[in-house]
Amino acid sequence: MSVITLGIASEEVKYVRNLLANKSQGSSDDGSCGFAFACEGLWAADKLIQRGLEVTHFFINNEIDYQSNDVCRRMMAYANKTYGISKKACQKISERDGSDDYFIVAKLPRLTLDDIKLTDNMVISILDGLEQPGNIGAILRTIDCAGGSACITTHRRVKPTHSRLIRSSLGAAFMMPHIDADYDMLTKWLIKNGFKVILTDLTAKIPYYEADYSGRIAIVSGNEYTGISASWRDLPNAVPIIIPMMGSCESLNVGFATTLVAYEAGLRQKLGKDTLQHT
Repeated sequence: MSVITLGIASEEVKYVRNLLANKSQGSSDDGSCGFAFACEGLWAADKLIQRGLEVTHFFINNEIDYQSNDVCRRMMAYANKTYGISKKACQKISERDGSDDYFIVAKLPRLTLDDIKLTDNMVISILDGLEQPGNIGAILRTIDCAGGSACITTHRRVKPTHSRLIRSSLGAAFMMPHIDADYDMLTKWLIKNGFKVILTDLTAKIPYYEADYSGRIAIVSGNEYTGISASWRDLPNAVPIIIPMMGSCESLNVGFATTLVAYEAGLRQKLGKDTLQHT
């Protein structure tokens, strides 16, 4: 567990700073598979180890007693390389007002639709053209918590390695499959594999709690401003649903809407169609 001491102007410090500031493309810098991303703090350490993702860089503030931190020692043993940097360097890297003492650079795997493990009853999330990384990260977290199997983005407008996406997912971004797919390829895959495509759609008539969530379910959430792409409604396996609004606003935030539908689908699959009662 050797520690390599670096100066504040080193290329490694610049690299992690650019990742956290989303100035890097987030692609592998050595030609291997994977998309590089950065986490500030140790919150992701044990999940990264559990998931078996490659940790290429681990930065620690060498002005503190890091050896007394059990999580830090585990990450030092796991990471490819550990670097000791100054508190000033930590402050330079950080995008927050108060910097942390630890920074991790790891790689997300390059996954395809073929990497999704199909079961008879499952829930996946499809994010159609979302623009806010915080929303995407929160939905990844929701799908994980609701027992979902994967999250797929199409018409993607946000890098999967965006620091706010990673942070708001609380680890779901690398604990469950997160895949980007071409729309035409994705819709053919959904039809081929017998998915019922649940569309969160303001033009729908069916309340979300009356839909049939048995079998393979794909929940489609649309852009924060324009909603789902109109072509989704033309799919033969599409089921448009709506969340009734009781007040003056016409819709929920996309993250809240996806949470309601994902939990409805997940609970009905686990507990049975007649278990949940709505008034």
